[in-house]
Amino acid sequence: MKKFVRIAVLLVSLLSLFCLAACETEEMGTLKDISRPYAGVYECEKISLGGKDMTEKFQKFSIELKQDGSFEATYRTAGREGGYGGTYAVDSEKGEITFSAKERGDGKSFTFPYEKGKIVIDYNLFGHLLYAEFTLT
Repeated sequence: MKKFVRIAVLLVSLLSLFCLAACETEEMGTLKDISRPYAGVYECEKISLGGKDMTEKFQKFSIELKQDGSFEATYRTAGREGGYGGTYAVDSEKGEITFSAKERGDGKSFTFPYEKGKIVIDYNLFGHLLYAEFTLT
């Protein structure tokens, strides 16, 4: 009887293994996607608008990439503080990060370079180049 139980357990285990192997794994993604090694808080190291250094005007400016695929950007100056949020996606092969803000009803997304723990924002804001570097802390 013990031999029959061992064989049954072995067969059930093998069938389970074969069933799992036959399932489509495209939806699961890679371990790197699941673990999101790029998640964390990125502090603004440098920011300029139209070539004018604005770094000293910010007491704090950071972007937090969360494990659930959302982000939150917060800032604080001498007289104001605020923030915004949304979702993000990282394409490690292309070295890009795409942000989609919650507040924007037009569904517009913005893609910027992302490499080795650094996000580089370069965006034409009201005819002036906004340039910022955020580094993972």
